[in-house]
Order: sequence, then structure tokens, then C-alpha cells
Amino acid sequence: MRRTRRLSLARSGCGRAELRGAGTTAGQAIRRAGLAFLIGMSVIATASGVPGWAAVTIMMTGVAVHTVGSLWHAAGSLELRFRLAPVHAQGQYSGVFGMGMGLCYVVAPSLLGLLCVTWGTPGWLLMGAIFVVSGVAMPYVIQWAGRSREIAGFAG
Repeated sequence: MRRTRRLSLARSGCGRAELRGAGTTAGQAIRRAGLAFLIGMSVIATASGVPGWAAVTIMMTGVAVHTVGSLWHAAGSLELRFRLAPVHAQGQYSGVFGMGMGLCYVVAPSLLGLLCVTWGTPGWLLMGAIFVVSGVAMPYVIQWAGRSREIAGFAG
């Protein structure tokens, strides 16, 4: 029974190799996203105290870098959203993922207002650091999730 289940899980894309592949690809994308967010926020932080035309140029550059980070983050998180979820629970995992994103949309405006608007440059740099730390931690979280899925998948 255990061998049959292992073979069926490997064929369906839920095996350890598949999860490691997701962790490598998605983890690298999310790690790059964290670095891009830090760079973009650092660039935006330099826009204060300069002439208007320079501030606009600096802000546009920072937003462009941030947008690239956002695209990498979306690619990595969407891969994980579907790759780590068991086949029978795709809807449930997607629902929880959506609730987490909704929570981000609720918390982010207040947090960004406090840090980036009130604190200025240190706040922008702190937010960038939070994104870098999250990005660096993500591959380890993905590896843990892959190991826990394998243990749960082959237990019975």
C-alpha cells in the first residue's frame, strides 16, 4: 500500500522532488522579490528634499523596481499556492491564501502610513528590510513545507 501510494503521489506531482523544485524556483523568485522591494523602497526614500522633477524621476524609478519585485513575488507565491496544496484541497488552500492576502490589504495602509509617511527614510528602509528578511526566510519555509507534506502524504 505504501509503495503504491508513493508512486501515485510522485505521478500526480505531490512527491518530494516536485516540492523541492517548487521550493527552489518559487523560493528564488520570492527572495529576488524581497531584494527588489528593498532596492525600490531605498530609491523612493531618496526622493525627499530634491527638486520636483528629480523627485518624480526618482519615484518612477523606485516604483519600476518595486513593480519588478511585485511580479517576482506574484510568480513565486502563485506557484506555491497551487504546488504545495494537496490535490484534494486546492480550493481550501486557495481560500486561506486569499484570506491572508485580504489581511495584508487591511494592515498594509496603516503600517505603511506609520512607517513610510511618519518616519520618512528610516521607515522606508525598515519596510525594505522586512521584505528582505521575509524573502530570505521563504526558501527555508518552503523546504519545511515540502518535508511536512511528504511525511503527511506517506504516513498511511
